[in-house]
Amino acid sequence: MHFRQRTSQYSTAVLFLAGINGVLMLAAVVNAQFQPDFEIWLGAALIASLILHARAGFALSLAQREIDMLNRETKKLPNDTEKETEKSPGVPNVELSSVDGVSPDDAAILEKVKSAIEGERFDLYLQPIVSLPQRKTRYFESFSRLRNQDGTILRPAAYLDAAERANRIGAIDNLILLRAVQALRNLGSENQHYQIFCNISPATIFDEDFFSRFTDYLDANEDLAPRIVFEFTYPAVEMMCGAVDKNLDAISRRGYAFSVDHVRRFDLNWKKLNDQNFRFVKCSSALLLAENNGDEQARMRVKAFRERLRENEIDLIVEKVEFESHVPEILTLGIDYGQGELFGAPRPAEFYLNPGLKLAEAS
Repeated sequence: MHFRQRTSQYSTAVLFLAGINGVLMLAAVVNAQFQPDFEIWLGAALIASLILHARAGFALSLAQREIDMLNRETKKLPNDTEKETEKSPGVPNVELSSVDGVSPDDAAILEKVKSAIEGERFDLYLQPIVSLPQRKTRYFESFSRLRNQDGTILRPAAYLDAAERANRIGAIDNLILLRAVQALRNLGSENQHYQIFCNISPATIFDEDFFSRFTDYLDANEDLAPRIVFEFTYPAVEMMCGAVDKNLDAISRRGYAFSVDHVRRFDLNWKKLNDQNFRFVKCSSALLLAENNGDEQARMRVKAFRERLRENEIDLIVEKVEFESHVPEILTLGIDYGQGELFGAPRPAEFYLNPGLKLAEAS
């Protein structure tokens, strides 16, 4: 791995310079009448040695963090009890049971969430995003599903309200995000040509402590950059400010693209979003069709919207497509991609990525 190469190179250089400095200092002791220019040269060599030593320490620190972040992914625990008691190295823990002012019912729900996350009872669901008019799967959007100890699904609707009341929604979102990225790594080399849209919470961007750990994780998994598109909701994009822009830039510089969904209006600053590496926009079929069936001014807004996106090299995905009767009108708008129940509901990842399983279920 690259961090091993870095640490090996720096360590070798440090040891080499330290040996030379030792010889020179021994010579200086023997010959106490050394000249000033030699003294300056020796000082410069010592400074160079210190700089390389610091670089080596920095590389080793990064290496340790990469190992910590990956340990959770590769370590196999012998039983569920140990899984549930171990903390995930390098990832902020979810301390839910000690929150003040939480009702017993909320505490019980959040304890189930905590147990599911730490016990790795996490399933990756995918929903296809298809090209139009061919309806060929081009991308997937990922969703998370947590399971109780008895195997039943713990749906977000069952715990989101409790998490918000306990002010722990950000920590939960962040941990689920990491589990989703880890699950994507396990999809197999035969599915690496697919890009996966992975929802990211504003809490990930606003939480500086977690964001630092998150970018370390991205560095340790840099091969995933071409395969993941991080998706924000429209309200989250509207809230973004200078500090958040800096964090977005840190992610995009690592090769990750962005998407914004649930778009409610057509006059966002598309040039700025393009500069921030937003490459996709999702808009509901209901909004687009309502505008297209409105007055002339409404139809012009849709047309201008499409033109601005094309100018800024942003692809439009029409989402929440549920009825076959809507498809002809959607095609007249020149939309390239579609997503919704009509093209495929969210299902366990194996359903879409394992053709044999899909055919067996269909029969």
